[in-house]
Amino acid sequence: MGKPAHPAQHLKTPYIALLLVAAIVVPTTASGFVWAKKGVTLVVDGQTSYYRTEADTVGDVLTEASITLGEHDVVSPAVDAPVSDGSTVVVRYATPVTIDCDGDLLELEVVGTTVADALVAAGLDPSLGLQVTPAAEAPLCDGMTIVAKDVFLRIEQEEVEIPFDTIEKPDPDMAVGQRKVLVKGVPGRALRVCEVVVTGGVEGLRYVKAEKVLAEPKAEVVAVGTRKVDKRITVVSRSAAREGRAAAAPASGKRITMVSTAYTPWDPGCGGLGVIERKLAAYHVPAGWGIAAVDPDVIPLGSRLYVPGYGYAVAADTGGAIRGNRVDVCFWSGGESASRHAALGWGRRTVTVTILR
Repeated sequence: MGKPAHPAQHLKTPYIALLLVAAIVVPTTASGFVWAKKGVTLVVDGQTSYYRTEADTVGDVLTEASITLGEHDVVSPAVDAPVSDGSTVVVRYATPVTIDCDGDLLELEVVGTTVADALVAAGLDPSLGLQVTPAAEAPLCDGMTIVAKDVFLRIEQEEVEIPFDTIEKPDPDMAVGQRKVLVKGVPGRALRVCEVVVTGGVEGLRYVKAEKVLAEPKAEVVAVGTRKVDKRITVVSRSAAREGRAAAAPASGKRITMVSTAYTPWDPGCGGLGVIERKLAAYHVPAGWGIAAVDPDVIPLGSRLYVPGYGYAVAADTGGAIRGNRVDVCFWSGGESASRHAALGWGRRTVTVTILR
């Protein structure tokens, strides 16, 4: 074996140092890629996920996670904020809702979870005089409509009428069913303070908080008949009743066969005794004669009639059910009770009516 041209030499110090640096740098560089990964917690509308990322900013993290923000969505920290290992990024999406406040519609996107959050975003305080549908604690839903009505109490002062009492005094000289006002009643007056609940501009319940009597009412005194009337009634004309005999039928006149019924001034829609009294005067009904309701197309109003069993009468009334050959005779003498009994006794019958003129 041949000998080397030059004898072996020991490594010099500079080369040794270079080798040591390389030995340190290579593993450090390789492990540096691992150290660059950051752990970031991402919370989106309450849902939590964990990411290992090399992103530098919040916006880069959202891009990597395919999260797009709308105009009204909120992210914290801001999108341009740097992220570091252990950072937490919170995203809240806005919910589109419509608020109907006393008829005024407001559309907005709310970052929140309940109806109360939406009201606050609209500048309304749900704790102060609002009637809200759905309830303030209800969860928000996309596209929901929230109706908020302003509720407040209004104090009103008004003058009101106090009704009078009625005092009844028995009168044995009057028949049962008859009544006569002896002293007319006078209503009183009072000043009343009310609390009115107003919801959405509409008045609701009223509560009386105070009342001051300005004038006391005066009671009405009424005489009430107690004398019993003989119920065995003979149906005759008023003039015949006065004379104690049945009215005689006329010797001449136009005769028509008709269906006859009876009524009293106290029947529904007849208007009371005052209406009969006005008809007696208007048609110049002779004393003791009766009144009959007719169809004016058959018997002209003002005609003088004789109705068998009833007596003489003037056609002075009409009626919705009185059509064609119908005649409805009126009973009012003796008061309400006696008249009703007489009308009931008349019933429904066929009669031959004589038209005098």
